[in-house]
Amino acid sequence: MRGFGVSVFFRQRFFRQLLLLAGALAILPVASACNANATLFNSAFLNTFVGGQVPVTPGPVAAFVLVRGVNDTSQTVEFIVTVEREALRPDGTGGFEQDEFGNFITEPQRNTVRLLTQPTGLASDLGVLFDCNLEPVTVVGLGENLLPDEPAIFVGGQGAGNQTGFGVTAPNLNPLRLDIGNFNCGDTIVFQAFGASGVAGGVVVQSFLLPGSEQPGQFVGPSTFENLAAFLESQQTPQE
Repeated sequence: MRGFGVSVFFRQRFFRQLLLLAGALAILPVASACNANATLFNSAFLNTFVGGQVPVTPGPVAAFVLVRGVNDTSQTVEFIVTVEREALRPDGTGGFEQDEFGNFITEPQRNTVRLLTQPTGLASDLGVLFDCNLEPVTVVGLGENLLPDEPAIFVGGQGAGNQTGFGVTAPNLNPLRLDIGNFNCGDTIVFQAFGASGVAGGVVVQSFLLPGSEQPGQFVGPSTFENLAAFLESQQTPQE
């Protein structure tokens, strides 16, 4: 059973959070801005099923999309995870723009997170958790611009944005889209890198989906993701 720890980066207003996970959050093996602060969650915060199982997806109890990078190679692998979302448009006064009917106005926004994984240990499986409560995540893929001819991962480098590794493309790995049903809020998306001969860099990438709708709900207490959602809600600053 693998695991990874949780660092939480949040904007305190309107629940627009990005959570970076790495190291202590136990998960099952895969079969297939206001001020930014950070807090660490370890295994002591986890809830489990009877029998020692733990949640592998945020849904259906928490409005997040979890994206994992799984390194099954003998080298460091940096996953370039990019999402698009419908972001609320600021109105310049600390609130958000609304149309004539009182509906919030949104605009496409792209975010990229780099996950540097190691070939062994807990750091071989890292993830990033995106809130999809108020601002739906509409596209999830690899590469800063989600293009098939750009690096999806960097292999053998130092990471941390240095791009010192060998860039590997994933031309057959199309970005996942909400509008055509590739994923839903509450799902876990897994990108897995593994060794292969006869290809550039000796590594290929594939993806899997763990549907949140299939997540069992009989936990001893709230699920881990539900706990995170409650914690982040408690950090919100009341709207002025």
